[in-house]
Amino acid sequence: MMRKIPFGVLAALPLFCVLGILGAQIADQRVVQDFEVEGVGLWQCQCTAFACPCQTNGAPTHGTCYSADVVHIKRGHYGKVQLDGLTLAMVGNLVDAKPDRLFATLYLDEKASPKQFGALSKIMQYMNDQYVALPGEPAMSFRNIRPATLEFSESADKTTYVVTIPGILEEKAILQRDSSGNPVSSIAAMDNWSNVVHNAKNVTFRYHDPDVDKSWDESGDYANVKYFRLTKEMYAEKQMLGELGDMSGTWTPAQKEIIRKQGLKEKELNEKGLNEKELREK
Repeated sequence: MMRKIPFGVLAALPLFCVLGILGAQIADQRVVQDFEVEGVGLWQCQCTAFACPCQTNGAPTHGTCYSADVVHIKRGHYGKVQLDGLTLAMVGNLVDAKPDRLFATLYLDEKASPKQFGALSKIMQYMNDQYVALPGEPAMSFRNIRPATLEFSESADKTTYVVTIPGILEEKAILQRDSSGNPVSSIAAMDNWSNVVHNAKNVTFRYHDPDVDKSWDESGDYANVKYFRLTKEMYAEKQMLGELGDMSGTWTPAQKEIIRKQGLKEKELNEKGLNEKELREK
């Protein structure tokens, strides 16, 4: 015999279903799928050329760190969404001991499809939440996430890097290489994308975006280039130096353990043993 369902239960079903759908959508927004990306990136900021303390768990030279972190993904995916050939830029005061001064605008490649745009946003928000320059510091908020015409070029010999967002961002850096073709100044570093960066000569770094009322010219200051392969698993397993900072100016015990396990050198000198001052003058 069929059991009758009380009318009150039937009436409640539509609301229950709606709440279930909304709950699933909210949960889906929090879920970050597996991702793997490979590519090259350029970082430029207002810190001292060839000697940015933020890279090695220190506080910014000037208190603030007006900077741009631009990456070009050569190969990659987020879940089933392919990300090959896309570029993104995060620009703002990206490192600061005073969290109320942190801000960023996220520029995503205008060539990205809606799914790719969403995937890039998820990856960046996830990485931003995991990065810890100072324990207890809240994650930096993005003032704006928007599409942009991003132009990223790498010379054939991998020494010259140029980035432009027409009318907004202009960057150029030169990566010096030794007689064997290796970067002359490489260090273990707190970076979103890699635990190793290669110090470079900052030729041009100008930014002006009236939509966020910010502009600066930090040409001649700090720059680095990084070549990366990054996965969600690396962040989940706390394998990134940028997850374990405290701005003490020295590596924390947890960071030293990462350096040891990954066979990194805290600082790698170039083949001629040039110091930062000599590199700046070359």
